[in-house]
Amino acid sequence: MGPPAQERQEGGDAMRGAIIHGVLLVVMLVYGYRTWTRDKTVEPNVGSVVLWDKHDADIKSIEYKAEKKIVKLENRGDYWWGTDTTIELRPKKKAEPAAEGSGAGSAGSGAGSAGSAAGSAAVAQAGSAAGSGSGAGSGSAAKKPEPVEMEEASRKTREFPLGETGDKLVKNFAEARALRDLGTPNEAAKKDYKLDEAKTTVAVTFKDGSTHTFLVGGSVYGGSDKYVMDQQTNKAYVFSRDMLASLEIGESSLHLTDPRGFDAAKIGSVTINAGDKSRTAVRVTTHGEGEHAGEVKTWGEPDTKKPNQTVANFIDNANNLRPVEYASNLKVSDMKPVLKLTYKEERGATLGTLTLYKYEKPGELPPGATLDPANPPKPETEYYIMTEKTRVPALVRKDTAGRAEQDIDTVFTAKPEDVKSVEPKGNPFGNQPLPPPNKFNPHGAPPPVPGMGSAVAPPPVNPHGGMPGSPHAGLGSAAPVNPHAGSAAAPVNPHAAAPVNPHAGSAAPLAPPHAAGTPALPPPSPAKAGSAAPAH
Repeated sequence: MGPPAQERQEGGDAMRGAIIHGVLLVVMLVYGYRTWTRDKTVEPNVGSVVLWDKHDADIKSIEYKAEKKIVKLENRGDYWWGTDTTIELRPKKKAEPAAEGSGAGSAGSGAGSAGSAAGSAAVAQAGSAAGSGSGAGSGSAAKKPEPVEMEEASRKTREFPLGETGDKLVKNFAEARALRDLGTPNEAAKKDYKLDEAKTTVAVTFKDGSTHTFLVGGSVYGGSDKYVMDQQTNKAYVFSRDMLASLEIGESSLHLTDPRGFDAAKIGSVTINAGDKSRTAVRVTTHGEGEHAGEVKTWGEPDTKKPNQTVANFIDNANNLRPVEYASNLKVSDMKPVLKLTYKEERGATLGTLTLYKYEKPGELPPGATLDPANPPKPETEYYIMTEKTRVPALVRKDTAGRAEQDIDTVFTAKPEDVKSVEPKGNPFGNQPLPPPNKFNPHGAPPPVPGMGSAVAPPPVNPHGGMPGSPHAGLGSAAPVNPHAGSAAAPVNPHAAAPVNPHAGSAAPLAPPHAAGTPALPPPSPAKAGSAAPAH
């Protein structure tokens, strides 16, 4: 007989459940694979509502103005240049009208006297009514506090060349698009869009003299896109965050990140020049070992193609010379050249150059200090780089540039070497012979040094004093102690190590030397009655 019908049904349900879970697992695996392998280079969506179609060369400038920030991008022919101005505000001081207030007080006092006289002459009921009116008038005189008026305290401007993000922003404004066209908003809509009290603007000026200025309002509900209004046409739009976010951040988002301005993967050789010295390194491929197994690209000699780790480290450190800020008012003639790197392709075409300069910045007095001609403030050393992309000197980190300057002599004398990993059980000294074994300790410990605590060699047996390990001996002392001497000093053995003061550490004084073969006499000291004199 076969299994009961109920068991067959339960087995069929279990099989169907397994099939369903297997199908779901396959679907999830396919979805996960497509997610991880999809093209992540998705262009930002700036919208499909066309505002204008221009070329980036047709734009003269793009300027973003807010209460505390001004960012301006200018077209300077073959490149774009940016300025980021930060404005500090403070409450505006109001002049106190002392004289006017005093006169008004006097007039009020006179009016009060007249009113008092009138109240005395009138009937009681009229006086009561006048008092009530006076109270009402006094209550209506109270005013709401006025908003604090702010004024500019200071401003700081930073200049910078545009990087990749800045170039994309210029292209977006050259072919301006919006996400939505909201038409001409009424007063209620302006309030909803926060355009009624907006002060932030974005102005795009073209070379033909025309300008489009947009008033920037609030963000769209649940997103970061923003409402804007063309002040020329009074039409409202929704701008993508990609049109405004970089301008709101400013220099840190728009500046040039890599001063070289070309793809580092294209570099085939680097020539290092410093003074009258020159050295060229080329890209070579070596085979790593251990954790770095496989092909590794590094820098080596152009003729032998042997890797040179010293030169490779120098070039990699030079790649870390990144601008901190730009100084358009600093002249190249005021700086001292330190080194120059010339980057070329494998076929020899020049990709670009990077020059490192040193500048002695004049010292500045602290705030409130007066100049002392005898002790002027010391100058401060700064380092700058210049490339075809920076256009002007760019300040770099002092520690990175200083390390590059210190390594110049080393990089010109470094010889190629074969980079090999050290075997854990092999000779850590490479092909060099092992050091001779230590005759004092076969495990490699240094020989004992007298007077160094537990490292002191045990003294020879003293026939007059007992064993060195006697419990009566002082801590760390090699000299025997006579238990019958009381407070008298123990005799000094010229063949034993000097006594050690347990409270003095390694700085304990050594025993005075004596002539060879002449035993040292113990210092005279009174012995206790009945105690034996120490033997010699």
